[in-house]
Amino acid sequence: MKIKRENMKDYYTFGSTAELTLFLGIDREVLFQRAKLRGIELNGTYTEEDLTALKPAKESALADLNIDSEAEIEILKMRLEMLESQLGFKDQQLDDRKQHIETLKSTLTKAEQNLEKTQTTVDQQQHLQMATLSQLDKVTSRVQRIEMEGDQKKHWWSKNKKDKPED
Repeated sequence: MKIKRENMKDYYTFGSTAELTLFLGIDREVLFQRAKLRGIELNGTYTEEDLTALKPAKESALADLNIDSEAEIEILKMRLEMLESQLGFKDQQLDDRKQHIETLKSTLTKAEQNLEKTQTTVDQQQHLQMATLSQLDKVTSRVQRIEMEGDQKKHWWSKNKKDKPED
């Protein structure tokens, strides 16, 4: 590309249409369409106004981008809403599970307390049973001793007295 200044106007000269399309950043077909629409002759030399007319309008590119982006944004919004809904559901599940865990902990604590009380009661019962058995053994041995003493006191003359009728 060469620039030449004549009569206070800049003229840009391009060696080929390929060089011009590269400078403008558009396809060859688009270049021919825009030149035809705007009445610009593609002869290799162009004014600043010609080049501006042939360049892609930034606004139209942004509009195209916005149209595509809006559809994409809507899809992303829908996905976001769906994910937020799923997140809310998962949060609720977590809360329910936490509550269930707390209930189980409470039940376990009560069961442990009941087990402790039961063990204490069983221990007390065993102590009482041992004490009762000990007393029973003492009484039984005393009774046996008394019976044995009673049997030992009976001699042959004691038996006869009881057996003989009194006159």
